[in-house]
Amino acid sequence: MPSLEELVSADEIADEIARASEIAREEWEKIRVSLALCGDIGEFCGDDFMLGTISGETITREPLGSPTKSVSLYSPTYYPMYLLENLREFREKFPEKNYRTTEALYVYVELVNAAALRLGLEGTLAMGFASGYANVRTGWIVEKGLAEESAVFSEMFFSDRPKKYDWDFHWTSVRQRFGEIYEKFIAWQRSPALYLEESKSRATVKPFIV
Repeated sequence: MPSLEELVSADEIADEIARASEIAREEWEKIRVSLALCGDIGEFCGDDFMLGTISGETITREPLGSPTKSVSLYSPTYYPMYLLENLREFREKFPEKNYRTTEALYVYVELVNAAALRLGLEGTLAMGFASGYANVRTGWIVEKGLAEESAVFSEMFFSDRPKKYDWDFHWTSVRQRFGEIYEKFIAWQRSPALYLEESKSRATVKPFIV
């Protein structure tokens, strides 16, 4: 039979997961609005994400088999197992930093990747779309991988607007631009040759330091 301490700990963990799930749900709905012209990503489903806690001694230097395995092999906070922690810290910093934090970056990588998969993008292109979206939302880029896709995404998004990161999810211009970018990624998915031609010669996006 579990001890009182174990029961209390289990309740605290359950509460923490519930709070993180609510934050993720709120951000998901914002993403849903912004991607409306790409299609409907549907309701938030916690089963699509690794929302849980993990003890330090179980962390290895190799990432889990997950969509975010393309990011740094040496920074555990980038792994999807840290989504709960990133959600918590993102929300704590939000009043001062808004979306301009690395925690927001990796929250959005996870959420938008799931959204992109629902919209029919696959594999690297789904992750590239997520990486690009997270970059134009936060100003930061993932440490490793997908630089070309992020560069194209950023170039298209900021093609006719100042490079500022305080845009609103509901703006018509934002939704239209995401629709155009989505169509570009769909075209790449249909034509690997076009994807290689248009994405692999791009310069790396420079991170926004906050």
